[in-house]
Amino acid sequence: MSIGPLLPGRMPAALLTSRLQMGISTAREMISRLQDQASTGQKFFVASEAPAAALRTISLQREIERKDQMLVNIAADQSLLGATESSLASVADSLNQARSLLSAGIGESTTSAEKEALAVEAAALLRNTVNAANTQFRDRYLFGGSQSKSVPFTYSSTGSVRYNGDTQNIDSFIDLQLQMSNSVDGATAFNALSQPVTADINPALALETRLSDLHGGRGISPGTIQVSVVDGTTSTQLIDLSGAETIGDVKNRIEAAFGSGPPGLTVSLAGPPDSGSLLLTPSGGGTVAVSNTSGTRTASDLGIAGTAATSITGSDLNPQLKLSTKLTALNGGNGVAATAGKGLLVTLDDQSYTIDLDGLETVEDLLNAFQSTVPDLAVGINSTGDGLAISSRLSGAGFSIGENGETSAADLGIRTLTGATLLDDLNGGFGTPLEPPTDDAAPRPTSITIQRRDGTSSVVELGGLKTVQQVMDAISAVDGNLSASLNAVGNGISITDSSGTGPLSVETSDLSTALGLSGTEPGPDNTVALSGADVNPQEPEGVLGLLSRLERALRDEDDRELERLAPLIDAEITRVNGLRGEVGLRLQTLDATDNRLRDGAISLQESLSLNFDADLTEVVTQVTQVSSTLDATLRIASQSMQLSLLNYL
Repeated sequence: MSIGPLLPGRMPAALLTSRLQMGISTAREMISRLQDQASTGQKFFVASEAPAAALRTISLQREIERKDQMLVNIAADQSLLGATESSLASVADSLNQARSLLSAGIGESTTSAEKEALAVEAAALLRNTVNAANTQFRDRYLFGGSQSKSVPFTYSSTGSVRYNGDTQNIDSFIDLQLQMSNSVDGATAFNALSQPVTADINPALALETRLSDLHGGRGISPGTIQVSVVDGTTSTQLIDLSGAETIGDVKNRIEAAFGSGPPGLTVSLAGPPDSGSLLLTPSGGGTVAVSNTSGTRTASDLGIAGTAATSITGSDLNPQLKLSTKLTALNGGNGVAATAGKGLLVTLDDQSYTIDLDGLETVEDLLNAFQSTVPDLAVGINSTGDGLAISSRLSGAGFSIGENGETSAADLGIRTLTGATLLDDLNGGFGTPLEPPTDDAAPRPTSITIQRRDGTSSVVELGGLKTVQQVMDAISAVDGNLSASLNAVGNGISITDSSGTGPLSVETSDLSTALGLSGTEPGPDNTVALSGADVNPQEPEGVLGLLSRLERALRDEDDRELERLAPLIDAEITRVNGLRGEVGLRLQTLDATDNRLRDGAISLQESLSLNFDADLTEVVTQVTQVSSTLDATLRIASQSMQLSLLNYL
């Protein structure tokens, strides 16, 4: 007699069948799941199967995906920077060839025909460099800044080269929380913008000025200040300025703390020349003192910290210049000259443009007027937030800003020739022949000769002078008839002479030419000045401008210009090679980051495997065990289903 299944007592056939079916179904489901694990390599398929492991797995998978994207970014950056370095290498080669051309072309040993041939080679170098500057890689112009879809460098109608891009870089993530630029803008790579003409134009403080705009945009540290007023009685108040947003809020809170007094305190805006400051005055006389409270520097940031005094005039808070700043608020509230029909005069690439300030209200209006009148300028606010910044986009062309009959350019801090201009900076950095000669050189004249309107001559000694203002003062000091000042229109030095009605002239010499003063004013109106030339034009100092001027100097056989260009080309070679080194450092950083990410990816994959990957050996063992169990269950079921009443008798 066969042995039936061991069951707890006698069971109804229906219950027995149900239990056997459940065992078979469970075994089959387990085998199916194990087969899925074996085929996919996954330990589980829905988060509810292993909640803790699922959370760890999701986090690890997300991090791995991000790291994989970083590796893609790095590969793209490596290719872009590699192409950039290759282009810069060709630029460095062009500069080295240019230096050789200059050395070959300078002096009388080279004939005119040879210099013309060298100029042709210089022109070819310029074209090759422009082509390198317009390198396109992966559907992107490498040197356009953020304007990477348009050609960054184009020729103007006069042959100068215009930079059309901007000074922004394109960044990408090369690791979590780590960005790096994968581009070099054209202004940086080719020095394609002239040095910005700028100066502090001292925007005045207003009640509407935001505290975040003080100190050039750095703002202040909000907190509590202690103010003491002594006027017969003493009142000391702790004033919380942490929620204040404007200078008006500061004024209202301080005055409200003392009420109507006595003693009372008035807070106002200081007048010129302290128009960027606060003024604290006791209402009924007496003294006022302001100090920081423990752990704060708010009073110092507001410039009003001070010991007891009859009034406190704070330090200049240097409000940030913004597009919305009124022109009337500039220069400490004195504004800018804006007579209709005058304004300022811009000269660029031998073209003159007049910018009329009449009707303009804000800095934004002014910048728009610049941009619409002279589109070859790059205009904006300087990096310190206290003045304008005007640059030329044209390499190989001179650029200057002068007056047009009033003081607009000086008021805006953008006149390119002022009394403070150093003589060494004139003529593109060539300076003036006032420096002491070398031991083997002949003495250089340090004076200029002025032929007066009354027929006499005056010799003006300029030796040892450093600035344009000193030159003008020296001329004006000759006697009461001679007077020197900056040109009323454009740039240069003007000389007037009331000694007679004849011609006024300055004898031609290296020094007078370097100062732009050689020439004659024929008279007879002795109120008309002899207006000198502008000898301080600005220009981009990069490779494109240097190659353009090299070509021109070789064609003109201008050895003096070639001498000026030699150290500039040497400096540009050094600068470009330094930039190549910087690009190389970025490539090294990318390589190191790539290696680190790949090493980290191995650890992440190991952690992911521990949480999510199935152990195939264990799965196969479990399949064998469950298959055996299922086989046994099926045999038992087969035997159980064959039982009858006779089996129990």
